[in-house]
Amino acid sequence: MKRLLNAALIAALGFSVGACTVVTDPSSGSSASSGGSETSGLLDRQQQIVEFANANLERLRNDMAAGRGEYLGSLAALLDVEPSRQPAFFALAQDKFTALFPDERTAAAEMLAALDRELRADPRFGRRLTSR
Repeated sequence: MKRLLNAALIAALGFSVGACTVVTDPSSGSSASSGGSETSGLLDRQQQIVEFANANLERLRNDMAAGRGEYLGSLAALLDVEPSRQPAFFALAQDKFTALFPDERTAAAEMLAALDRELRADPRFGRRLTSR
């Protein structure tokens, strides 16, 4: 009898796990598929950068002022800054801190736009943060 109850319990758990589905919000822009175009990958990367900056703005502000730190390193990785160029990226963020954060109310989008301008103007980087 105990075996029969255990078998029934295992079967019930198996059916309940098998009935689970994953629901995604189509308006969020996220997708569970691995396919897609290069453009959608770029948009996903840009969205990750914006979300990261929004969630960690104060930490990024502190790291950029210091010219080093975990959050600045994470931003560099999201921006695909090569490890060999990260010290230059950190120095640029520190040198251009007042342009990146002109006042204490600077929003993440404003900081990212300023960072984009500074990266394009610097011959060591000369590339855009976003594709506008």
